[in-house]
Amino acid sequence: MIEVVWHGRGGQGAFTAARLLGAAASLAEGKHALAFPSFGPERRGAPMRAFTKISDAPIGDRSAVSCADYVVYLDDTLLGDGWDSQVKPGGMVLVNSTRVFDDERILALDADGISSAILGRPIPNTVFLGALVALCDRIETEDVQEAIRQYMPEKLHAKNLTIVEAAVEAVRGAMGERATGGAGAASLPCAASEASDTGNPVLPRNEEGRETARRNQAACIPTLRTSSLDPADFAHSTCFEAGYLTVKNAGWRNMRPVIDAAACTGCLQCYLHCPDGTIFKVAEPAAYAPVAVDYDFCKGCGICVKVCAFGAVAMIPERDESEADAR
Repeated sequence: MIEVVWHGRGGQGAFTAARLLGAAASLAEGKHALAFPSFGPERRGAPMRAFTKISDAPIGDRSAVSCADYVVYLDDTLLGDGWDSQVKPGGMVLVNSTRVFDDERILALDADGISSAILGRPIPNTVFLGALVALCDRIETEDVQEAIRQYMPEKLHAKNLTIVEAAVEAVRGAMGERATGGAGAASLPCAASEASDTGNPVLPRNEEGRETARRNQAACIPTLRTSSLDPADFAHSTCFEAGYLTVKNAGWRNMRPVIDAAACTGCLQCYLHCPDGTIFKVAEPAAYAPVAVDYDFCKGCGICVKVCAFGAVAMIPERDESEADAR
């Protein structure tokens, strides 16, 4: 499984990027993806996170990612102490920055500069879609481009497609420089910054020598599960893989979603947005709708109905379904 954590601020499009990446992966034959945000009572400009999971098998674990293959920072002020604990061995951190980092695991990309030059505004999210295309062989340029065409307003297509191409070129160039011994920063000319012996960026200090912040509190949010838990530890955690504790978890549902196979276009928006991962792709969609619902775990929240633009999902009372089964 490929896991991506997106750190951003409200208004930078972190969740949009996570969703577009999931949509792009889902377009590939045999691939499955989930994309979901982690919001608190945020306002525009406040730190937030989003997650994308990509796998060759259906994904049942909807929990937040604590250690990822790629960690993306849309704002470099969110990169602080402890960043390396969020990256898997062999993984990489992508940062929207013009700084230089003395650590091969960090790739600086002037996403604000690239997006400003093309969009006229510093909106960095689709820049990192292109960066991930260049770095991850599980993500194809054509699929990302198609996701942009399907899920972004038409007036934004051309410029965002150009941004993706520019980012792919910039990152491939930077990685080529690294291979030949260069600095490998995929950014416009910038001033170098200090780095500690561990490769972590050195924070600015005041006259007394104290670090003057830009520490990342949001990026270092503790998680309940950082590794596999021993069964004896279950009472001390609320973060489990889906279906681990029970074989059925939907007894309180009073409405259930029903998919109209004739109206379903296979856009996969319900699949991507389901907060409990209970909607799955059907292996033989010719005879059924391209997606189906696992009613043993569906909670009846109705999000799938809200995100379906084609009216292919409807909520019906649970008792009606039971009566229909009885007849």
